[in-house]
Amino acid sequence: MTDVVVLDRDLFFTTKIQATLRAAERGCQVVKSADDLAARLAQEPLPALVLVHCGAAGVAWEHGIALARAAGVPVLAYGPHVDIAAQTQARAAGATRVIANSKLAGDLIGQIDRTIGQIT
Repeated sequence: MTDVVVLDRDLFFTTKIQATLRAAERGCQVVKSADDLAARLAQEPLPALVLVHCGAAGVAWEHGIALARAAGVPVLAYGPHVDIAAQTQARAAGATRVIANSKLAGDLIGQIDRTIGQIT
């Protein structure tokens, strides 16, 4: 079972996310496009959460947020703390929560659990 799907093209950051989730015995799948995310969301079981890098170049991340929310999956969006425009766009697209990269890196499991807990 995949607990978390990550929509991001940043190999460095996604590798860290995968390692942290693996250590916590949680599943993780990385997708690099909104189309790949749509294909994953068409499969059962749905992930518990979708992580989206807001502001990621070359990724239709706003569409990815909308797809996940339409499927009933909570979205934790993350990005640079200085990119206020992307944070605002992520909220407008329907992200459940939006946080800075540093918060995600510092407490990934806690941030995931708090986001999932917001909708249950």
